[in-house]
Amino acid sequence: MTKDSTLGRTGGASPRFGLHVSVAGGLDRIFARGEALACGTVQIFSHSSRSWDFSLPDPDAVSAYSRARSASSFSDVFIHASYLINMASDDPAIAGRSIETLEKELATADLLGANGLVLHPGSARGGERSGAVLRAASRIREVLDRLPQGRTPLLLENTAGAGSMLGATPEEMSSLYSAIDRPLRTGLCLDSCHLFASGFDLSDSASCREIVSRFCQNIPGGQPSLWHINDALFPRGSGKDRHAGLGEGHIGLDALGHLVSAAAAAGLPMILETPKGEGEAADRLNMRRLYSLAGLPVPERISSDV
Repeated sequence: MTKDSTLGRTGGASPRFGLHVSVAGGLDRIFARGEALACGTVQIFSHSSRSWDFSLPDPDAVSAYSRARSASSFSDVFIHASYLINMASDDPAIAGRSIETLEKELATADLLGANGLVLHPGSARGGERSGAVLRAASRIREVLDRLPQGRTPLLLENTAGAGSMLGATPEEMSSLYSAIDRPLRTGLCLDSCHLFASGFDLSDSASCREIVSRFCQNIPGGQPSLWHINDALFPRGSGKDRHAGLGEGHIGLDALGHLVSAAAAAGLPMILETPKGEGEAADRLNMRRLYSLAGLPVPERISSDV
């Protein structure tokens, strides 16, 4: 396989479909977990997503991870940043911890050779949104500039539109991306549930193409670097970030198929963040549906729930 860490893309024959998997027992375990579920990529939290405090992985852990990655049938790994980070906060204490944590997240991602670090843009917390966008952009730029040799692109993720969360509209994401002004260090992650929850109509392919085009108008290549493919537990425009299994929510398999087929044709990685339900059985079911939506045969190792 060949890897381009600037774009966060990896070439290879395996479909770039995957899941968010656990790092329990060690970072090196994620590749076996992914292979068992026919993944061509995985997403992880490098530490507890609800904690400020964590350490960079030690050299032994990185070595074990690298050996497992080299021996695996896939090498795409995305990391999701902590949910506590709010780069737009007007609270100096939260802003300071967010900057520090994002810097450590990116340093960890670089150590692991990740294909991208996914970050929610932040929240205005009831304040003025344009000012919050500029605060977030300035702080993100500060972190990127403190890591000038960083290889891992920071992927800003669209949000579901609830309350003061930034990034639910193409205009706001475009403003944030432009204000950061580091196009070689940043990219976009689009989440299907978030698009639907923020009011976008995904019911036909033309509408889906228009939505992606609007979000990617300032992105080099005009494509997101990563898709989160999820159904939505609540109706369109709810503003609620509640995911459902593929075909088990209000988006439905037909609409998700428009997004999946286009992303697969472009060779873009897709990660499922669907509810675990019955554990691995739910993951197998959702992976089967993802393969089917892309018009590809389902691998034998996930052909049943057993």
